[in-house]
Amino acid sequence: MKALLAVVLAGCASYSPDLSGVPFTCGSSDPMCPDGYACVAGLCTNGTGSGSGSGSGSGSCTAFTGVLASWDMTSQPGSQTETPAATNRPGLTASALSRASALTPTAGTGSINSSNWATGGVDPGKYYTLTITPPSGCTVALTMMSIDVLSSGTGPGNASVATSADTFAHATTISTAAPSMPALTASATSALEIRIYGFAATATTGTMRVQNMLSLTGALH
Repeated sequence: MKALLAVVLAGCASYSPDLSGVPFTCGSSDPMCPDGYACVAGLCTNGTGSGSGSGSGSGSCTAFTGVLASWDMTSQPGSQTETPAATNRPGLTASALSRASALTPTAGTGSINSSNWATGGVDPGKYYTLTITPPSGCTVALTMMSIDVLSSGTGPGNASVATSADTFAHATTISTAAPSMPALTASATSALEIRIYGFAATATTGTMRVQNMLSLTGALH
């Protein structure tokens, strides 16, 4: 019996299946991967791949589609300098959500809030901003933002979101009265900045806040 058990265990120790198809998943509760593989970002990988190159620090990219990062304002006072990211995809760096220096911090529970918005068209110096940076060797592609913007009675009547992928040239309209999920089309292999503009306020004392939760959805590849 002992001899038979030794044979079985030896066979298990040398087991190394082909993972070129659907990858094995792993996690903290079940971190075991086949021989020669390691648990990286929830997948069993042997660190090999196609392609060639030279130099150190070539980086690696684990493909992913879904929520890349999120920011939680629910416990914030509104006048804070910035709100750090609450979640981010492993390997991806997400900056804090902050305001441009031309805006005035204003109290507003459960938000980041500001006054001194443009009373005319878009002022390129008045916005909320955040940045995401993909892992080395990855491209990040944004497809959607989930955002809850609310303006006061004299605050911005219009708002939009733009990215550094095209030097903020193309802006997508977002609501200033209800949560919205604007579609985004932007990709980058390095830091990608997203700006949220408010404009057409009826008074500079009017406010516009980003409240509750904000998230970015897209892909790493």
